Amino acid sequence: MKLLKFAAVVPFAAMALSSAPAHAVPKYACAVHEVFECTSVSGCKRIKHETAGIPPMLTLNVKEKNLFSGLFGGGALLQQGDVYEDEKVLIMRGRKGLQTWSAVVEKPSGNMSGTIAQAGRAFTQFGTCVEAK
Repeated sequence: MKLLKFAAVVPFAAMALSSAPAHAVPKYACAVHEVFECTSVSGCKRIKHETAGIPPMLTLNVKEKNLFSGLFGGGALLQQGDVYEDEKVLIMRGRKGLQTWSAVVEKPSGNMSGTIAQAGRAFTQFGTCVEAK
């Protein structure tokens, strides 16, 4: 069973994130390097982006609290969610129907992990994000 036509999770380019002024509300451009599909019966296996319906490049928009397909274009992949952010980490999460999504970005390194979960199945992604102004 594939993800609904909006998968997420975040890719990364191995670049350090620059610090933004306190008033700036950043977007993060992300590259998804690896995607794994996990089920309770068979465990986790590496799969292609297309198989999961997850785009290889994503945008995390802090202001809109959302995940978008492509880089600064395309539509929202999932419904608006919550954001936690400090100088070291960005955590975003939300849902669409019975699916939930989350993304965690370690700001100093740009390393990212993300999940899209539904009953009995989860897609986990690993990648890199850079702050875009």
